[in-house]
Amino acid sequence: MSLWILLLIFIAALAFLTHPSLRYGKCRRWRGAAFAHRGLHDARRGVVENTLPAFIAARDAGLGMELDVQFSSDGQIVVFHDDDLKRLAGDPRKVRQLTLEQLQALPLLGRQDARIPTLRQVLDAVDGRAPLLIEVKNGNRNARLCRALMAEMEGYRGEYIVESFNPLIVAWFRFHAPQVVRGQLVDALPGYLPAVNLLAGVFMAGMLANFVARPDFIAYNANAPRFFAPHMQRFLFRTPMAAWTVRDKKLAALIQERGEMSIFEGDGRLDG
Repeated sequence: MSLWILLLIFIAALAFLTHPSLRYGKCRRWRGAAFAHRGLHDARRGVVENTLPAFIAARDAGLGMELDVQFSSDGQIVVFHDDDLKRLAGDPRKVRQLTLEQLQALPLLGRQDARIPTLRQVLDAVDGRAPLLIEVKNGNRNARLCRALMAEMEGYRGEYIVESFNPLIVAWFRFHAPQVVRGQLVDALPGYLPAVNLLAGVFMAGMLANFVARPDFIAYNANAPRFFAPHMQRFLFRTPMAAWTVRDKKLAALIQERGEMSIFEGDGRLDG
């Protein structure tokens, strides 16, 4: 078999594995949308990430907001990013080890007005007045979390889309909630190491599981150097893209010029 034939087979296999969904029209409404990362937070001013004050601030500023959801030990959907509570609450236990009551008893960054909210509390506070980008965190009850999320969102009048680092979670929405716009979060290879082995890291960073998830958009680490996979998605497939986390106006201007979604913090808000 000639080298050219082998090369064509490789390119065809790569295209099959990595191409996104073909529902490009689904993301047209989201072109250029901006989402405040974990709400419009600023710890220096006492507004803690992923808390009701941060989401209310984003809502009142007319901004979309990104948030993270996972289960408490008693199966309640809480809004919190980290797997454990050490960074924000000084507690080494994992979120999934505590009940909702135990979690909400913990002040975040020592502030009595900063508590872990439930998804329902966030939805009630936002009240459909701003779009949501919901990251579904990876855990040990992923399918159950996805089902619970969709049950919670039933009847919600606001706009929302979902994303996850786990392609199997993204695939759950492909097969069980196809009406929802779904995104694959992706990082460059160093972002996956040493949490996973090299082979798994290459698989994830290269988006080789897209054939399972068929995401509607790709949310990529905009600060990672030498990150080839997003360029292939952008220029080969014309995939709708979202950039995280945008923290300066120069990067924000580039993202806006490309017509991509922006997940921003601080100075990453172009008009702020």
